[in-house]
Amino acid sequence: MRLKIFSCHHVRPEFTCNTEIFQTLVSNIPTPDDGSFMSDLDGINIGGDNLWSELRHQFFVWKNLIGEYDYIGFEHYRRPFFIDTLPARQLASNFRDIWEKRLWFNAFNDVGFRCNPDIFEQYLAMRRSLDVDAIAQLKQWIGGFDVVVPRPNIENIERQWKSCFDDDILWDTMIEGVNRSLMFRTRPNLICLQMEICYFANMYIMRSDLLDEYLTFCFEVLEFCRSRLPLGGRALGYFSERLFTFWLYQKRMELPMLRVLELPFIMLKSASPDGGISRAAA
Repeated sequence: MRLKIFSCHHVRPEFTCNTEIFQTLVSNIPTPDDGSFMSDLDGINIGGDNLWSELRHQFFVWKNLIGEYDYIGFEHYRRPFFIDTLPARQLASNFRDIWEKRLWFNAFNDVGFRCNPDIFEQYLAMRRSLDVDAIAQLKQWIGGFDVVVPRPNIENIERQWKSCFDDDILWDTMIEGVNRSLMFRTRPNLICLQMEICYFANMYIMRSDLLDEYLTFCFEVLEFCRSRLPLGGRALGYFSERLFTFWLYQKRMELPMLRVLELPFIMLKSASPDGGISRAAA
């Protein structure tokens, strides 16, 4: 199974992890001579348009690389999935702090865990340590699912949006774009707009055919929003987090046996008193 998980950066990275499975991808910076990261400027790209935020990386992979992989994933450069597949004794002996994170995540249903740079680098070192057998086992594990997502925030998706943005035209325009999209020209729209769940961060790993379907839908609706609204900052990224949640809900209604795995993440940030990230704060 051909799998690649891209870590999406917008500045020259402090941390890199480039292996058979993991790839550091930087937007709008040329590929360095030392090959320490991949650039999104080496193909069809929107790298120079900051309005697209982390979606620039996804657009590049979608347009240039999707045919090379069976599964593709995207992570935030400071917020990778907690991919944790090593045997207990090996993990506890070689990566003690990561072992403690395993204990935490299996005891508490937190979205993520803040960690300092030393622990973050230890986590990347664990990823780099995966040998041929460990990589094969990881691929087999991921291949047992159709979609891998972060643990979600449990709150009303519309109320959460409107608690952040006062102007209802933003939400209404996004919903209009969803309803007018090509996705719903030939199938009923089954999305519950009052669902009590939302997947943030634009992070996922999924089968390439599903990724193609999702990004086709996502970029169509975002172009609709962009054509009708004055937008700035990371606005399209905010829209796309809700669009992914809508799309996944639709797929689960259409395909009740869709195999979805929810994973926590670790986050490079100053630690809170207990180290965890609550659902409300994530």
